[in-house]
Amino acid sequence: MLSSILSFFGCSNSPKENNVSVTELHSLLADENITVLDVRTPKEIAQGKITTNALEADFFEDNFIEEATSKISKDQTIYVYCKGGRRSAKAVVKLRELGYSKVYNVEGGINAWKAKDYEIE
Repeated sequence: MLSSILSFFGCSNSPKENNVSVTELHSLLADENITVLDVRTPKEIAQGKITTNALEADFFEDNFIEEATSKISKDQTIYVYCKGGRRSAKAVVKLRELGYSKVYNVEGGINAWKAKDYEIE
């Protein structure tokens, strides 16, 4: 019942080991071999991204999974973010269910990134 209540209020059931902080992502971005997936809407993306190299797939679109999986492979390490971390956490759960084992939610999303005064591209 608790998970139903949490799901209703938009909380994620994403295990903590699936998460990285924006500080960790900021450090990891020095490595050009990482893949970042932005699951926000086009309107949100137009306001700036964590990295211009971030792939895009709108979580709210009916074809979200098809769009996201067409851009990534199961052997890649992928860091997923949204505005506040809820959509990306749900996206990580969905992708892990499909066999993407190296997919991580960026906790707090772009809001947490901005709160740390990291650059928006």
